[in-house]
Amino acid sequence: MAYSGNVYSNRVDTTTERKLHGKVVDNVLAGRTYISRLMGRAKPLVGKTMDFTAKITNSNAFQWYTGLETLNSSASDTTITLSYSQVSGMQPEVSVMADAFANSGETGTIPLQAFKYEEAAAEALQEVGSAAFADGTSNKPMGLAIGVDSSGTIGGQSRSTYAVLGATETASGGTLTLVKLNTLDTAISSGTDNDAANINVVTFTIFDLYEQLMTPTVRQDINRAGYDVMSIRGDTIVKPGNIGSNAGFTVLAHRGTGVLRDKAATSQVWYKLNERTFGWYGRTIVPDEYQGKIEKVNLGSMKAFEGTGADTMPSEYNGWFYQPSMMLPNQAGMIARFHIYGQICWKEPRRNGKLTGVTGV
Repeated sequence: MAYSGNVYSNRVDTTTERKLHGKVVDNVLAGRTYISRLMGRAKPLVGKTMDFTAKITNSNAFQWYTGLETLNSSASDTTITLSYSQVSGMQPEVSVMADAFANSGETGTIPLQAFKYEEAAAEALQEVGSAAFADGTSNKPMGLAIGVDSSGTIGGQSRSTYAVLGATETASGGTLTLVKLNTLDTAISSGTDNDAANINVVTFTIFDLYEQLMTPTVRQDINRAGYDVMSIRGDTIVKPGNIGSNAGFTVLAHRGTGVLRDKAATSQVWYKLNERTFGWYGRTIVPDEYQGKIEKVNLGSMKAFEGTGADTMPSEYNGWFYQPSMMLPNQAGMIARFHIYGQICWKEPRRNGKLTGVTGV
């Protein structure tokens, strides 16, 4: 095995054990921050479909009157149903019997079975994290690409028929400015806290551009009260204290809402989101006929895997299930699977928006 540094002779190679780090370090999987947030704030998916009644027009039935004139008594039909069914995803976990024999005993520094379990969970999380920004095609959930859009179909309803279901799309013209962000924020808000954006999601590149745009303000803020941090599943930005020798910033803000960066985020797009109007809905109950054959998964810290892919999210409603290992009938090995059942459901897309084509400041 090749290594960097001093080249040892047989005097060392034949007499000295190597030190193997006790976990596999992830060098492949990239940061999928936002799906951890979505699933960490998940709600249960119940029934065949998850349905939301949406008001799409005014009745225009109100009337001013002075005396005994005829009053408006016409009935009105002002609502439609937004309906979402689950999507299903699967990640296999394969164990080779010969490898298990070789890994057993005191020399098995990294438990192979634990690593394969955690690797499969991390890879599944990466796939779901990418799908969170997709458009719902290819059996994927209804991600930001379709949820934060002004055209297409959402919840089974066409936006060409019901324009009120459209989100706000604004072309940046290539540059990121505070005026453009302010205009977008105003367009999707009604003036109340519940109807205002509570999170911004961007690529690392756009985060760097925004940091550059905000550098004078950020420096002043740090000198006064320390750098900003925000829980991955929270809304409140806090000041932990002096930045000390650390460089960079945990989170930036626009109009008091956090700016979250994600490796899977859509290139050149600034998403301004109101998470009260959508979210991940996951299955929570194992069907009776599958009791004992699959089990609910509560994701937590990993024992044999470290890095970005190991940063999983605990949630009661994440929609993750595990099919325990079983022997392959014609091969010397076992197979297990993670299954994910859920959907990103949008109740009021108009309270969300995006600034597109951002390439500079």
